[in-house]
Amino acid sequence: MGIGGRGAEWDHTEKGQDENKILQVSRTDVRIVDLTDEHMHFVASCTHVDKLDEETEKVVAVREAWLRKALAKGLRMKVAVEGGTPLGFAHCLPIELETWGMSGKDLMTVPCLTLKYDRVYREERGSGLGRALMKSVEQEAKKSKKGVAVLAYAHDFWFMPASFFSRLRYEEVLREGDTVIMLKAFAPVEPPFMHRPQYRPSPVEGKVTVEAFWNPICATSIAEIHRVRDVCSEFGEEVILKEFNTGDKGILDTYQISRALFIDGASRCWGYAAPRDELRTVIEQALEEKRRGRSRT
Repeated sequence: MGIGGRGAEWDHTEKGQDENKILQVSRTDVRIVDLTDEHMHFVASCTHVDKLDEETEKVVAVREAWLRKALAKGLRMKVAVEGGTPLGFAHCLPIELETWGMSGKDLMTVPCLTLKYDRVYREERGSGLGRALMKSVEQEAKKSKKGVAVLAYAHDFWFMPASFFSRLRYEEVLREGDTVIMLKAFAPVEPPFMHRPQYRPSPVEGKVTVEAFWNPICATSIAEIHRVRDVCSEFGEEVILKEFNTGDKGILDTYQISRALFIDGASRCWGYAAPRDELRTVIEQALEEKRRGRSRT
């Protein structure tokens, strides 16, 4: 199925017992349930429950802390479960909170919709799980919001494809390049607006400056900031690291950047979490350029 979330990879009634607590799916014994401690590790690890390495443990710790804090502020997580085994999840986040890539009001957003990562890698489609998760999100949104907005992408990649949401009758309200805001309104509502970066990198003379924007909603972003910290520390005082945690709404609103990495003012993006070896190489090259510059003066 071609639906995923930013954290699905960081290496290369239907009324039930209680509406929105359990939503039955057409597949046998598949339910959509609200997140509880039973499935917290599945969601916090972005479905990587079988990864037991140190990096995954760090990602889970940071993301779980964010989840618990956000749940207390209005986040609802929908989890697809079959026979007790979680299969996928969707964020159901009020847009007034620290939403990825866009801002607005009176709407629910879905920053991430994913199935278990091995299903994503196999490009499974047609299970009905993504549709059922979105239906549960919409039921939740109707309790207090005027619609659901998603930041989708007009590409064939598995992550939040606009074509999927179009089939669910979401309407395109804004497009910039391949990035599309799509909306399903239940009542008249102002459409969201897309974030526009408000940050200018500020390199420090004589040093390599690394400026990292990261967001605890995203496992890939969490993994990346840990790698950035580790690699920068290898160079001691030659490298200055400036961090911006965009899970802080004040920072997100000020800079309107959810995730970014600048090395000596140049934007660097691998899509997936920046590999340590490549980060190290880029920093070494920047340091060598500074050394050559000093030798010419």
